[in-house]
Amino acid sequence: MRFQDTTIRILVRKNYGECFDFYSEKLGLYPIWGDRNGPYTSFSIAQDSAPCFAIFSGDAMGMFQGYTQPQTNAQPDTIVAVIPTDDLDGDYARLKDAGVIFLGEPQLIEDWGMRCTYFRDTEGNLFELMDSTV
Repeated sequence: MRFQDTTIRILVRKNYGECFDFYSEKLGLYPIWGDRNGPYTSFSIAQDSAPCFAIFSGDAMGMFQGYTQPQTNAQPDTIVAVIPTDDLDGDYARLKDAGVIFLGEPQLIEDWGMRCTYFRDTEGNLFELMDSTV
């Protein structure tokens, strides 16, 4: 197992095109494979970079024999995708200007030893922008 090579793949349950637009237009990621019609798109941070992130239509998960969708979508956050940054305030301002809605302004959490802020994508997935160089 190569856990160090783990990547994030968001299962889109609501609107695939809207989710695609969020990552490409608001976060500025480049679609490397796939398009806004789905069911799969991989993204990178630059046009000539390897993919680092993907979205996948949750409806297509039924293709895996044995997969069943949980009966309720009303559950608390169970995972957060952490995005390190060397310019928390600059990235916060850039993303906010692009229309990303944050849960609050960047904050210093001394007990955690870092400054961070959180936002959600169009599917409700939780993301953290963090600077641990405090």
